[in-house]
This record gives sequence, structure tokens and C-alpha cells, in this order.
Amino acid sequence: MTIKLNGKEITVAPGEMLIEAARRAGIDIPSLCYAKDARHKSSCMICAVKDCRTGQILPSCATVPAEGMEVDAECPEVIQTRTLSLELLLSDHRADCEAPCRVACPGNFDVAMMNRLNEQGMHVEALELMRNTLVIPATLCYICNAPCEKICRKGTVGTPVAIREVKKRLVAQTDLNAIVRPAPNGQKAAVEGSGPASLSAAYHLCKQGFEVSIFEKDSAVLKNYIEAEKVPEDILQLEIEVIRRMGVNMQCGKAQMPDPSDFDLVVSPQTKSKQPARMVLEGYRMVTKNTESTESTDKPFNSTFSRFNDSEKKSLLAQGGSSGCLYCDCAGKAGCRLRRLATEYHIKNPRYAKNSISEALHRQKIKDGLWFEPAKCIKCGLCVYNSDDGFTFKDRGFKMKITLPEENSANIDARLADLCPTGAIYKINA
Repeated sequence: MTIKLNGKEITVAPGEMLIEAARRAGIDIPSLCYAKDARHKSSCMICAVKDCRTGQILPSCATVPAEGMEVDAECPEVIQTRTLSLELLLSDHRADCEAPCRVACPGNFDVAMMNRLNEQGMHVEALELMRNTLVIPATLCYICNAPCEKICRKGTVGTPVAIREVKKRLVAQTDLNAIVRPAPNGQKAAVEGSGPASLSAAYHLCKQGFEVSIFEKDSAVLKNYIEAEKVPEDILQLEIEVIRRMGVNMQCGKAQMPDPSDFDLVVSPQTKSKQPARMVLEGYRMVTKNTESTESTDKPFNSTFSRFNDSEKKSLLAQGGSSGCLYCDCAGKAGCRLRRLATEYHIKNPRYAKNSISEALHRQKIKDGLWFEPAKCIKCGLCVYNSDDGFTFKDRGFKMKITLPEENSANIDARLADLCPTGAIYKINA
């Protein structure tokens, strides 16, 4: 049959749902409670469209088109319905996308991932993560006022994680002889100055294969840009030596930059920030901009919840690895469709308060590498409808929730993690 969608005629196969007909025609209608070839029931209304003849708002994942139907999938009423639905679903999603420590860090450092790697004995990988983000991580620890530690959720139930001390211990394990220069790309780059932004730019250009030279008018690297007296000399020199061994040529006492025509790329960091970690981040961004990186600059939506209740505090007090980290970031955020859609629909501060009855950070182990966090669940039902003797609904109305009886854990297929739209079911290393 033929219908009109957004003013264009499209052909619909017999029995095909409207959402699939639209997608086949290149019109991307979003959804959360629906997945192709999976059992589902319409519940989220994220796939809303408008029947132009009746004015009715319909869920396209449960609508079989009729001959001559006219549908609008992008009018203001549809966008308003989807946005309202997203905000209602977010009120039932009691979780952080990013850990507060990362949000607070001026350098956008993934503290929780560092702790995970460190506690699994992957010290080299944890150190590499730090350097690839903060470049001079231990130096920053001595001159930073540690907003990450001040906002650490563990601090609301006990003692906050000593994040700076973890970083310092990792840096102390640096093996300079293990540092390998990146493969050259045949291009040369010049970087003006040796402040945090310049060192960061030089480091990341070097990672991309540039032959990098820093030109510093003063006689020493970095010292004139930070409160160097707060940083032990051996730490400062160690972190500068790491950058040298990466292949960065540091030329001090140069009053003027050389002829730009001698280089394929010249970077002169200009930043108003006085926060060293933010300067490091800006140095990285200058490089990705100058090298025409395709990295998205859209700031993703970040779900947050306010405080732990008394019951949560009691259960979380004894949790945490050797560092004490609660890992309050979402392990499933990379594939979270709820977050992606909240970003696309420009939701910043949802109008409805969190009202989930599930405990935040309560994690139920399903089987090796597979976990379930009820507080992240938006009750779409995909896990219920697509597991036999597995997940199930409990109670009705506002108290209704999805649970997994312990005896049903063995029946769960790991592919359910791919169906889950929020990261409530996720895979992670044991």
C-alpha cells in the first residue's frame, strides 16, 4: 500500500509497522520500548507520530498503516510528545551517566575508569589513561584544589576516595624505558610556550605522529606557568621527561617562534583559563580542532540524582573496591539510547523529579559479566517479553517494577543487554 509520510509517498509492505516503513524510507523515528525482530509492547511513546487526518498522536511501533494514511513524524506536536515522554522516563531513571567526580574535573578525567583499571591490576593501562587525558597528572594533583574529591559520592556515606593519592602512586610506577615514540606521520608541528595547554597540545600532536618542537621563551619548561613550588622537583622532571621521550623536542630560551613556513602546523595556545587541568583539556581541543578531528562537540545529556537516602547510605557504606570507589558512573552509558535521545532533544534539566523506588547503585549480578541495576530501568518491558522464566513485572501502578528472581538468572541470554535501552542491563568485565 501507499501512504504519505512527512508529505512524501512511501510504500508499505503487508503487515509492516509504521516505524519500520519510515526507517526503510530513510526517516529515523526514535524508540526505546521497541526493537526490530524482538517481542515488545508499546509503552514509551518516543516513537510518536501524528495522523494528519484525525489529529491523533500514535505510537508508530504499534501502528499498522492503512491505505492512503497521511502521517507527520516531525511536527511540533510530535516533538512535544516525544520530549514530554523522555522527561517522564528520566524521572524513573535514578542514576548518574557520568560520575560526579568526572563532571567536576576541569580536565574531564574518567576517575572511575582509572580506579577500575588500577584495582584489576592494570596499572600500565590506568597510567596511560591518565596521561592521555591529563598529560601531567601528578603535577596537577599537587596544584589542584580537588573538586573531584569534594563531590565524591562516597564522601556522603563515609570517607571520599583519595583520588589524588591514587594518581600519585600510579605516576610513581612510571617506567621511562617502556615509553615508545608513536609512528611518525611525516609532518612537523611547532608549539608556542610550555604551559599546561602547550604541553598538552604537544603531547597529543606527538600521539598523532607529528614531529613536535616546543619553543619556550623562558629558560625552563612549565615552571613559570604553575605554582611550581608546590610540586616536588622529581615529579615535575619525571612528567616533563615522559613528554620528551614521547618525541617532543623542547627548546627553551627562544625569544621568538621560528618561521611558520618550516612547519606543517603551528599551534599557539591562547586560553583565558587559569585552572591548569582545564588548560590541559583546552590544549587537547586545540589539537583536535587544528587536525580537523571528526569528534563530536555536542555535550551529551548527563542524568544525575541528588542524594542517597538513609537506606542507601547504610548499604553503600561497606561497598567499594580497594580505593573505596562506588563506581557511580554508568557502565552501560556508551550504548544508552535514553541518553542519546535526551541529548538529541536538547533536554538539560528535566522538569520532573526522580521518583524511582529502586535503590541507586544497587547492582544484581545475573551471571559472569552480566549485571542488572533496577534504578536505571524505565520499565519498557523488553527484558520481560524476550526472556523465558527470566525477568518479570512486580506489582502494579506507580509501584510496578521489573525484577529478576535469583533462580531465573541462569535463563538470561547476554543479548538482553543489547536490547536494554538504558544500561540497566549491561556487560562488564568480571
